[in-house]
Amino acid sequence: MDSIFIGCDIGTSSVKTVGFDEDYNSKFRIAYSYDLISKNKDWAELDPDEVFKATLNSIKESLERSEAEDLKIEYISFSSALHSMIAVKTPLEPLSNCLTWADKRAKKLSRSLEGFYSRKDIYHKTGCPTHAMYMPAKILWFKKNRGEIFRQADKFISIKEYILKKLTGRFVVDYSIASGSGLLNIHRKEWEDEILDYLGIGRRQLSELVDGKKIVNFNDKYEEQFGNIPLVVGSGDGPLANLGELALNTGQYVATLGSSGAVRTFSTEPVLDNEDQRTWCYMLDDSLYLPGGAINNGGIVLDWLRKNFCQNDREDFLENVSNHIKNVPPGSKGIYFLPFLTGERSPNWNSYAKGIIFGLDYNHTFAEVVKAALEGISFRMCSIKESLEDLMGDCDEIIMNGGVMNSKPWIQLLADVFNIPVKVHENREASALGAVYLGAVALGYEERYSNITNDIDINYIKRPEESRSQRYNELYQFHKEIYQKNSELFKKSCNYN
Repeated sequence: MDSIFIGCDIGTSSVKTVGFDEDYNSKFRIAYSYDLISKNKDWAELDPDEVFKATLNSIKESLERSEAEDLKIEYISFSSALHSMIAVKTPLEPLSNCLTWADKRAKKLSRSLEGFYSRKDIYHKTGCPTHAMYMPAKILWFKKNRGEIFRQADKFISIKEYILKKLTGRFVVDYSIASGSGLLNIHRKEWEDEILDYLGIGRRQLSELVDGKKIVNFNDKYEEQFGNIPLVVGSGDGPLANLGELALNTGQYVATLGSSGAVRTFSTEPVLDNEDQRTWCYMLDDSLYLPGGAINNGGIVLDWLRKNFCQNDREDFLENVSNHIKNVPPGSKGIYFLPFLTGERSPNWNSYAKGIIFGLDYNHTFAEVVKAALEGISFRMCSIKESLEDLMGDCDEIIMNGGVMNSKPWIQLLADVFNIPVKVHENREASALGAVYLGAVALGYEERYSNITNDIDINYIKRPEESRSQRYNELYQFHKEIYQKNSELFKKSCNYN
């Protein structure tokens, strides 16, 4: 009987469970989707029990597929989206839905935390700037607006902690998920008491901190159903995406661009932008750190354009997008698109940022607006790359993953904007594969990450074209000038909504 390793990736729209053989080749992929709930403006929630049901079904189907193919599951290792939060009452009664990274209800309260963060040097301790997606602002929102829930809450946990508690009976959280909460001191690897005291909560209301390579077991109920399969606590989806690409060398950056986007690189020690706080620093496990930055507005900008201005279905629209990239010249004939449809994260952390189409005139076409939007998204990704290079040194290559992999013209556009080669691998489930790599080290199949040998197939590489890169550098500088001249107006505009 051959062995199979399972990576279970719990995202904000679906859970994907992928089986890999001992050579790390994908054997099967199972996905269950669920809907984002938005009851009010700026709210973005999930039903935690719906997510758990999807995860349970994906595990069950993985077992069935493995048995049908005479494969033995050696372990299940978990990846999860960062920045989620659920208020629960013991033993495990949800008092709220799961607030996702996209939930911005606490943006005003996050601003109120700035003085405290500055006085107590919280960014340096946690690696997280003040922002609505982090748990301090979310917990404070419940304290100020849902006092009954805040007082009843025995725990504040992430969606992965919720699922692991149901499967194992234990409240545990890995360093990666904890580092993305904004509550962890990443130097001491313990909860930061100064934040907890400020919020009025205690360590007892948070889970036990463990390394992501920690092995846990199914509780009696699920062991009877699934057997005695080791469960690896795992890590966050962003750090695991870097690991899944085996981007372990200095100068290797990984960029993910789907609905949102991020640029990240590994470090053996915390890397912080103490002066400007443009970047965050999370953890993969107990010894690897992940400085990086993220944008809210990636593919969702294209979805917005399609839904509001185009009747094509998604597949036809994306094909047209690729044609627009090729047929419209750099600069989109004078249109600049600031793509802040859902605020801004890195590098300026402006939750009030708004979208702007600048330079539009009667002669412009929809194709040019679309190309300008793609350029705007690419410029925002470049702003994160620039911030990281200031801290980490030059980027030699970028490995790209996410939905953007489906558009070679957009990858070429990114290569021209970044002015470095952009590589795309065949593997499309980097976070699930990263979870499997982490599990392989945890269970002793590999001694360390650097020993993992996987001849990852390169799908293609796009290299910058010199004249276009020079042109895009000029356009990028003007893009930044438009942003700077409007940055103060974003917040002021809220007074006129």
